[in-house]
Amino acid sequence: MARANAIAAKVRSLHGEQLDERDYAELLSRRNVPEIAAYLKNETHYKYALRDVRENNVHRGQLEDLLRKDVFREVIKLYRYANRKEAAYYHLYIEENEIKVILETLRMMISGRYDDAIIQLPLFLKEFASFDLMKIGAVRCFDDMLDVLAKTPYALLLAPYRQPKGEENDISYTACEHALMKHYYTKVMRTIDKIAKGKLQRDLRELHGLDIDLKNMEIIYRLKHYYHASGDVIRDSLYPFFTHVNSGQLEEMIAAQDDRSLLKLIRSTWYHLDIPDEAEVDIGWYMDALRFQTSKRRLYYAQQASVMFGAYIVLQRTELANVTRVIEGIRYQVPAERIKSMLIY
Repeated sequence: MARANAIAAKVRSLHGEQLDERDYAELLSRRNVPEIAAYLKNETHYKYALRDVRENNVHRGQLEDLLRKDVFREVIKLYRYANRKEAAYYHLYIEENEIKVILETLRMMISGRYDDAIIQLPLFLKEFASFDLMKIGAVRCFDDMLDVLAKTPYALLLAPYRQPKGEENDISYTACEHALMKHYYTKVMRTIDKIAKGKLQRDLRELHGLDIDLKNMEIIYRLKHYYHASGDVIRDSLYPFFTHVNSGQLEEMIAAQDDRSLLKLIRSTWYHLDIPDEAEVDIGWYMDALRFQTSKRRLYYAQQASVMFGAYIVLQRTELANVTRVIEGIRYQVPAERIKSMLIY
């Protein structure tokens, strides 16, 4: 109980330090990346992460990496407080980051942009990853990657999608991503059922079930809207977990004749998503906004440390995305009001 109370207190403290409307207004008034770095260093909870940074010399990629490292550092502190039984749930955060590294490696192979390999690696994960991060940064073909991942479950998941050396452009990124994320979601649900009972189990399943429900609806919309994919292709791309959107509702969405009908079905679900009836909709933004608002309420009312932790991860992921949007927007001279409209807080 003492460990859980310590985690809960720390999560509430971290949440209280997160960026608010005033912080985003200040960031949007900055003219370049060094000015953004200076504000984050001197006025926000990122001051520890940026303590050694010389604002005038920092570049965008370095700044974003330092911010991600700071978030990871704080999360690992929480992970180390967890008791042996619940540690498996907290460890899912590390596994999620492992999958991000693998997906980034796949993108690198497909694009052939090997020069960025080491630069883009989250080396702060090195101590905790189940594979050698430095070796995966040296990967140049699918077989290299399978060798690095040989002692992990990821190798078996990815082996069916192997392409010979020199044919990296033929790698099916979508199929690889689906295999990895299906494995991850399966492990999330199994871990919850193993470490939790009663209300805690229901709350954790609700938290992650919402994420999967929204992901499935977003997949259907994107595949139909942008690729005019067949029903079978869409079904194979979905994740077989259902919380408030059942398989029958998903089938109705797959069968929708046009975008307007599809968006109407999405709006009519339990989540009541407030998505406008427009020709071009950034549906992912609306999904993320709901994830954020739901997690914010959940963290406020939650009593269990693991639920608070799960909600905090969503909020912090959103904050990092916001800061990245500000950095990118100011770098490319996007009007402040336009950048503000893309933020979620």
